[in-house]
Amino acid sequence: MSVAEKLRQNPLFAGAGEEAIREVARVAVAYQYAPGEVLLTQDRGGELLHLLTSGAVRISRLGSGQLERTVSELYAPDLVGETALLLGGERSATVTATMPTTTLALHRPHLEVIARRDPTLLWNLASILAQRVCDLNDELIAAGHSTDAALVHVVSGLYAQRLKAGLADAHILPLGYAELMERMATSRETVSRSLKRFQTRPAQYE
Repeated sequence: MSVAEKLRQNPLFAGAGEEAIREVARVAVAYQYAPGEVLLTQDRGGELLHLLTSGAVRISRLGSGQLERTVSELYAPDLVGETALLLGGERSATVTATMPTTTLALHRPHLEVIARRDPTLLWNLASILAQRVCDLNDELIAAGHSTDAALVHVVSGLYAQRLKAGLADAHILPLGYAELMERMATSRETVSRSLKRFQTRPAQYE
């Protein structure tokens, strides 16, 4: 698959003109990451936007007490690094590959020039950011409602991501007790109780 074809699959370039895609294909830099490798590091500066062309990444943040918490998982085709790119300054989160991952990276100056020529990119980026804000709001509401609601949000959200990415095993979620405890910010015992309720009464969560 050509670079241009990979770009067309990314939501940032939905409806973008061929000239913009050709220009991005010309300046984009290809990267490869093994599972566990870090693409972006929280609190470090950076002007790279990564377009995921294959694989998946975990977004995490260090909170109080230097406890790391997973914020979300993203699968190709998607993008990471947009916050620091738009606002400048330091990265707001750490991005780590969870499987073999490839990206096409864009430097901020290149994206600024291309986006001025084709404002579709800015509109798409705004739409992506708006959806992420909505997803975050949903997570906060679920977490504030109950542990069961938080569990459903985490599981259904990850399944939706994997389904959207076209994974054949989308229903097999890479979530163990440790991951659920981290995402839900709770104990193993609480997660276990919630899972048992979910297994015995699944219909009420549909």
